[in-house]
Amino acid sequence: MREIRIADIIDKNNDQSIKFHSGASSVIQMPVEYIDRVTDLAFKDVHILKNTVPVYERLTVKDHVSFYKKWNRSGLGISDMIRQYELESVSHKRLTHCTAETIQRLAYIQAVLADRQAVLAVNPLYNAGIENIRLFHKMMEQMAHAGKALIVITSSTEEAFVISSRIARLSEQGLKEVETEMPEEKNNQASLKRIKAKARDKTIFIDLEDIEYIESNDGKVYINISREKFIIEWTLAETEKKLGDYGFYRCHRSYIVNLDKVKEIITWSKNTYSIVMENQEKTKIPLSRMKYSEIQELLVV
Repeated sequence: MREIRIADIIDKNNDQSIKFHSGASSVIQMPVEYIDRVTDLAFKDVHILKNTVPVYERLTVKDHVSFYKKWNRSGLGISDMIRQYELESVSHKRLTHCTAETIQRLAYIQAVLADRQAVLAVNPLYNAGIENIRLFHKMMEQMAHAGKALIVITSSTEEAFVISSRIARLSEQGLKEVETEMPEEKNNQASLKRIKAKARDKTIFIDLEDIEYIESNDGKVYINISREKFIIEWTLAETEKKLGDYGFYRCHRSYIVNLDKVKEIITWSKNTYSIVMENQEKTKIPLSRMKYSEIQELLVV
């Protein structure tokens, strides 16, 4: 079993790790910058699966599969792989003339043929259609049958749930499973710790500490976490009322911010202000003139 230390990814003290288990797969959602670090930290004998493959002008689809079969000394049949991944109609087409969908399928085949027992899949369903999603699941089954260890990392929670009903999220707080069922509370007076939100066809429960800000847009209210948005059922007024005692502040008619995630306040002019959030994009949230003094008092408490 190999592993990648979480501390090396988030640059903070942490005892957790991402572990490769033979015959098993794990799916982890994380910010783009963490994905880059995980890819860099992956050990040499792990196969990196991306949603594309190098394109060699003179090679056909069949040539490409044949080349990687020989390179990896795989016992799997070329024709069988082409048939299973529905590439028979384009098997003699040169790669430079193939669609992105075909190239993506070749990436899946390449991972199956790889002679390495650990595979790291990086955003493998990027722009994938329904058929390629189905074929990715086929690839996962083949890897499990072959005893390979598969870790899938993606920047999209929705994509993660397409791959598995159980996913984890990596944030600066560490690695934790995304809850799809509300844990039982010991008593009815327990404090609010999570908010129910929607991710694709899943109901998930998001920890308050992970939320950066909440916004109202086109009649819907969204939680923002690491470049992702999740719809919640409350109105912004209801959200303000429920979260007011948990470090959240209504800084604008359309925004509520997590005070723990505020980096700074910028004054643009006499009556124009922005809140800069502590995230990769340094997101700028509008701050109402009437709220300027009040939020500063809250931030220095």
